[in-house]
Amino acid sequence: MKNRLKLPLLVTGLIALVSGFAMHGSAGAATDGNRLEASFTESAASITNRIADLGTFQLINTGTGTLEGFGPATIVLGVTQDRSVEPCGPGSWTNAATRRIVVAAGVLMIRELAHVCQTASGPMATSTWTVDGASSSGAFAGAGGSGEGRVDLTTRTSTLSGKLKLAGSSDD
Repeated sequence: MKNRLKLPLLVTGLIALVSGFAMHGSAGAATDGNRLEASFTESAASITNRIADLGTFQLINTGTGTLEGFGPATIVLGVTQDRSVEPCGPGSWTNAATRRIVVAAGVLMIRELAHVCQTASGPMATSTWTVDGASSSGAFAGAGGSGEGRVDLTTRTSTLSGKLKLAGSSDD
């Protein structure tokens, strides 16, 4: 049972990290190409295990980390895992998540889709994410962008990397 919980927590961490990177990119100077880079350490705050009857596992993770250009950040990540599918072989699954990254300049909302695959070092999630500018606030209100993320479920660390374009920015 503990191993089942560790993987979702790690996936959640990855999502959180990806969200952090997204926020960093939006705050970056025009000379950095609006890169978004973030990293987080996450832990489970709530778990609903319905794998036996519905094939799903839901969790809420919280964490701390950094969003480059914006400083320290906290995250809340809501994830639904579909354990009835195995996109990359036995023991794999898909995730759909919303990540809320909070920094002094505002709140960056990110939507993520991920595959969690078994590796020699443990479960690893890889994701794609997009900025939800309509749900973001402060410096991130109306922002856009997208990128990739990675969550190491064993270490509970997540990273995000991509592009962030703040509303009104003249940068591409």
